[in-house]
Amino acid sequence: MKKYGIFIAYSPNTSLLNEGLGRYLTAFLKAATARGDTHFSVLCPSWSRDSLARLCAEGGISPQSFTLLSPHRPPLLYRLYQFMERSKRPRQARQPFQKLHNRVRRIAADHANWLKDHIASARSVTGLIALLAYGFFLTIPIAVAVLIFRFVRLSRNAAYRQARLARRRLAQLVRLPAAISRSSIVAQLHQSMLDREAAAMIKIGNADNSVGAWYTPAAFWSIVNELDAPALVCVPDVVLTEFPIGFALVGGAPALRTYESVEKTIYSSRNFVTYSEHVKRQTLVHRFGIDPSIIHTIRHAPNDLSSRMTVTGFPDNDATSRAYAEGVFLGAVRKSNYGSYAGAFNNSKVKFLVYPSQFRPSKNLMTFLRAYEWLLRKRHIGHKLILTGEAEYPDVKVFLEERNMREDVLCLHGLSETELAACYKLADLAVNPSLFEGGMPFTFTEALSVGTPVVMGDIDVTREIITDPALRAASLFDPYDWRAMAAKIEWALDNREGLYAQQRKFYDDVLAKRTWDDVVAEHVAILDEISAQPSRPAAV
Repeated sequence: MKKYGIFIAYSPNTSLLNEGLGRYLTAFLKAATARGDTHFSVLCPSWSRDSLARLCAEGGISPQSFTLLSPHRPPLLYRLYQFMERSKRPRQARQPFQKLHNRVRRIAADHANWLKDHIASARSVTGLIALLAYGFFLTIPIAVAVLIFRFVRLSRNAAYRQARLARRRLAQLVRLPAAISRSSIVAQLHQSMLDREAAAMIKIGNADNSVGAWYTPAAFWSIVNELDAPALVCVPDVVLTEFPIGFALVGGAPALRTYESVEKTIYSSRNFVTYSEHVKRQTLVHRFGIDPSIIHTIRHAPNDLSSRMTVTGFPDNDATSRAYAEGVFLGAVRKSNYGSYAGAFNNSKVKFLVYPSQFRPSKNLMTFLRAYEWLLRKRHIGHKLILTGEAEYPDVKVFLEERNMREDVLCLHGLSETELAACYKLADLAVNPSLFEGGMPFTFTEALSVGTPVVMGDIDVTREIITDPALRAASLFDPYDWRAMAAKIEWALDNREGLYAQQRKFYDDVLAKRTWDDVVAEHVAILDEISAQPSRPAAV
């Protein structure tokens, strides 16, 4: 049995479920664990254990099918940060006297009804006076009880407000830095925590002498080269070099540190894999001067979501599948942060476009939103737009608020794979206007696998896969021209069935021939090769 390892070292505030890498890792692990001749270990930080477990549970991967290696207990600083983050989440206020209050109210209401009935049926002045006096004196203890209850509640709420204020101030001292100066104490503590955790991971990894080689699916972590066994480093892209101004404006100093980390990883590694020839040639060879003979290109297999929407055993499985998707979709909308609009949303037949992606400068969101606004306001397409990034992303938030489009564009962040599949299935069209990707966008195969056509930006990595001129003409648009984008979307909506048939044929005849078993087999072949290399650190 061959034994290899997978190394990931994301920071604490990164959820694998929300990363494109998470879907890639799920497909990779699922195929890898199905092999009978290879066993994988996954080496990760202590704070990623739960995220990895949820990722595997959603992907149907048994925890027993691979070995999990990580420090057993998160650092105290991280646990303190988690406590502060939990304290900021909205929660239902605890009301220890609420049951007593409700009981008193019921008794008082019942007694008031009894008193009202007896006053109404009184047949003597003496009896009426007695009842009125009884009612008057009864209100005194009730009023006192109400005043005491309200005083206690107001005092408790004031104490809670002061406690929340104190927690917020304390949280500011330990919050993970987003755009904090490198010289700040918090940033230094954060970086020190990451470094110590990574060092602990390296110690654990090197203690397992059975691992012949390591694979890391991202180039963020140069420390992977401190593992004794050789490492295969995947470079999906170095998108910060393509859009430096955009990432600098959004990410600030942390974005620069990320680039420096990627650069260090590339220059200290000696075995590489990419998803496309474009990244291999233009990024690694031309930009970083890496020897092309040590770079391997392994393309994605289709990301098939059809199993998430497959329903059997009913007279009309297709109708049942759609009804199931509608229920999942409504649930996803209602759990989003759209307040009363989301809570009241009940239109399962709504028409919409979908663009599943995080919000980053390379994703071309603002050009897409401009095209969508024109289609909505000038062409009256009547479709909503479903996005999957954070609704509070500054540029998107300002654009939607200024144009009163908050109820036309819904940001459904943190979707499960089933919810994502439902969005794809119900959409009239999937759109991917991205300006740069490391490989063929997942959007193409994910949408087609559940019956939805796709239009995408005409970029190099897409042209590597879609080589047929007719299919290119039907499926691709100039991502830098919002008018061309809008025209292609409108055309695709008008020619939906024909476009899907054309794309589905390509999917079945070409793309579906490649599986994740092939992807894993190609990685294992490279790991077999590099495992024979001397176990020594690469020269910087």
